Amino acid sequence: MNDTAARPHDMLPMRLVAERTGLSPDVLRAWERRYGVVHPNRSPGGQRWYTEADVARLRLLARAVEAGRNIASVASLSSEALTQLVRAEEAGVLARQTPHALAAQPFLADALGAVEALDGHALEHTLRQATLRLSMDELLDGVVSPLVRTTGDRWHGGTLSPAHEHMATSAVRRLLGWLTDQYAPAPDAPVLLVTTPAGQWHELGAALAAATAAAAGWRVVYLGPNLPASVIADAAAVSHARAVALSVVFPLDDPLMDGELRALRGALRDDVRIVVGGAAVGAYRPSLDAIGAALVSDLPSLRHWLVAQTGS
Repeated sequence: MNDTAARPHDMLPMRLVAERTGLSPDVLRAWERRYGVVHPNRSPGGQRWYTEADVARLRLLARAVEAGRNIASVASLSSEALTQLVRAEEAGVLARQTPHALAAQPFLADALGAVEALDGHALEHTLRQATLRLSMDELLDGVVSPLVRTTGDRWHGGTLSPAHEHMATSAVRRLLGWLTDQYAPAPDAPVLLVTTPAGQWHELGAALAAATAAAAGWRVVYLGPNLPASVIADAAAVSHARAVALSVVFPLDDPLMDGELRALRGALRDDVRIVVGGAAVGAYRPSLDAIGAALVSDLPSLRHWLVAQTGS
């Protein structure tokens, strides 16, 4: 009998399961034989057939092992317990990359879980709780920034859908806008114009920069994404900006970017600084160096730069 023809439409062969989980067939067989992690059905010819629930569990196990757990220690966990463990472990890894691991980890784990579950209400609740209980630096560096980065990475990697990314983006954008508005700058506070250059539509990096600058005492003029150099320069002149902050994330190979950056530098007053951050900074490094832009790799380095500009 032809196994492929007889296989129910809701069952998956080992080949597809290996592709979707990143586990080799040898590892799948070993985990099933030694630990009984899943119990696939068998075709009349003896081939393994897996359900979507099997695939989801195997992906959780693979993530737990990748996070440092031994398969023997997690194989017997229920899928619900395994989900909680994986979220906590992954959040711990992310949080340890910031100075705020202890305080941020529980909120980051819950936020990532809410995104995975496509639960906007839970995400909003988690972010509100984090806002109430954490300092601004802990919130932005330990929760919001890694949440944005991880959601984007998983979306590009295919493990989260566009719906997940859009939900997370909407919630974070609302939070950052609210946070930025909570600060009343001093009358003589320096002005920071925040935006993204033409062709750069990803704005959460810019929104993070705006909230960071507002907390640092700057008067923030936030323009949103995708603005040509002439518009940015005009806005900087009208607002008497001391500096322009740009976020560049994607695409990495825009042939028009060099011209936009040079045009912006030429249109701004000589004493207006340009500071640039984002995942695509390295891709445009020659152009950014040519215009004398300051490059920041993360929010702490942006804070340091902002403080240095005010001499405080």
